[in-house]
Amino acid sequence: MLRELRIKNFAVIDQVTLDLAPGLNVLTGETGAGKTIILNALALISGARISSDIIRHGEEEASVEALFEELPEVFRNKLKEGGYGEEDELVIKRIVSRSGKNRIYLSGGLCPLGFLSEVGSHLIHIYGQHEHHALLKSETHLKLLDDYGGLEGKTGEMKKRNDSLGLTWDSLRQARELLDRRKREEELLRAQVQEISHARLQVGEEEELKARKNVLIHAEKLYQGCKEGEEILYDGENALVSRLGRYILRLRELANIDNGLNDAVELLNSSLAQLEEGNSVLRRYSGRVQFDPAALEQLEERLAEINRLKRKYDGSIENILKMQEHVEEELKALDRGEEEIPALERAFEESRRSAWQMAEALSLERKRVAKKFKKEMEEEVENLGMPGTIFETRFLGAEEGEDDPPFLLRGRRVTERGMDQVEFYFSPNPGEDVKPLVKIASGGELSRLMLAIKSLVLTKGDISTLLFDEVDAGIGGRVAEIVGKKLKKVAASHQVICVTHLPQIAALADSHYVVRKDVVKGRTFAEVRRLNDKERIAEVARMLGGVKITEKTKRHAEEMVKRAED
Repeated sequence: MLRELRIKNFAVIDQVTLDLAPGLNVLTGETGAGKTIILNALALISGARISSDIIRHGEEEASVEALFEELPEVFRNKLKEGGYGEEDELVIKRIVSRSGKNRIYLSGGLCPLGFLSEVGSHLIHIYGQHEHHALLKSETHLKLLDDYGGLEGKTGEMKKRNDSLGLTWDSLRQARELLDRRKREEELLRAQVQEISHARLQVGEEEELKARKNVLIHAEKLYQGCKEGEEILYDGENALVSRLGRYILRLRELANIDNGLNDAVELLNSSLAQLEEGNSVLRRYSGRVQFDPAALEQLEERLAEINRLKRKYDGSIENILKMQEHVEEELKALDRGEEEIPALERAFEESRRSAWQMAEALSLERKRVAKKFKKEMEEEVENLGMPGTIFETRFLGAEEGEDDPPFLLRGRRVTERGMDQVEFYFSPNPGEDVKPLVKIASGGELSRLMLAIKSLVLTKGDISTLLFDEVDAGIGGRVAEIVGKKLKKVAASHQVICVTHLPQIAALADSHYVVRKDVVKGRTFAEVRRLNDKERIAEVARMLGGVKITEKTKRHAEEMVKRAED
């Protein structure tokens, strides 16, 4: 329950403190006095987003602070989950700054907006003056029925199972599509692997083949060059080896005379050995080298094959071999994909069975709830001045067309809300057939129907503070009094804060506040003040009499307030 509300630098409000009470709290005042500002401040406390435009002119920041007591259990559990303790008293403060550094505090600790938005709905419910227009959208009827039946847990489970169905279906469908695509590519992949494997490519092979080709092309030149060397070194008449051998013999004789020539003998002996070894190398090479047209042709064919594969696969031999490994892995993955499909099919079938099972159970529960809803709604709207009204929840028929598994079977479509499509029908006139509410309900009827729905839904919930913003729009007289009594009844189990322009409702208040706006020294100020008994009668008289308030009007106002207290 909201005990205290402090508003500072908010629109035309300089500073206001409201001490709120249990029961029916009524806010009244002239049109434009600032009642909506109070509601906007409360919306801020419940987690609504807001811009810096609300900051009072000339100020740098605005703040709203609220004290709540007797917190509902569901809210305390949410606080505990968020790490804010589970006290039975809570202070929420929001600061809006022109600099953009907005802050939120829960009992002194910083709090993110997302968390406040999540838990704020468990503290305050705001029923706006135009909310009844939601009844004109048949897609909202299912949620209202679920809210009435307290089916949030079941609808939450339905969403989980539907999400699981969607995920398993996507996984299976994608796996099948990938498998089909790979199968279509399998023949090409296997041909590529076979072609590359058959070529037996080796890293460095191309360079080696080019070198061998170069030798074969110049074989004659190489042979002649080697033979020329043999002639110079060994085979010719003046061969170096023969001449050097004879000179070494002569040098040794000289070294016997003077051993200072021994080093020269050793060096020349070494040179002679190297010349003889060089001649042997040339002889062996010339005996091996020869021009072989067949071998050259074979080399050129191999190089041509390598170049063809390089052009085809747009890469070097290293990249072609890497591509071969990649394709081989894809072929292995294709085999694994075929093995994974059965497991994915089993998971999908289990998700589909679970989702449809939950949808059917939820549908049965909704039909049971709809019967009770019909009875209670007809009682509620009768109390709201619509006797003889017939109200029904119609479950729409199956869709036409072929099945589209897994989400459309036998004309029923499963979604995160289940498989039901519902629409409210009613007849406000006895003896007339029921027709779709969205087609025949007037503005006043919509307002009362929504109030009836909300009163049934909210009295079942855990929200302790309910805000009603001009729910009396479009009604008056006896109906206004009936609506006021309905709000009074709701206030017996909830704290109700109601903005109204009707004296019939204001007279029923347990606590009455008036919002006034004044201009002081060219500056607008709004204030909110709780009225005493005498002031309450004067305010109700103003609401009854308008500009000119007579003694008769005052007596009428006093009678209305006293009658409400009885």
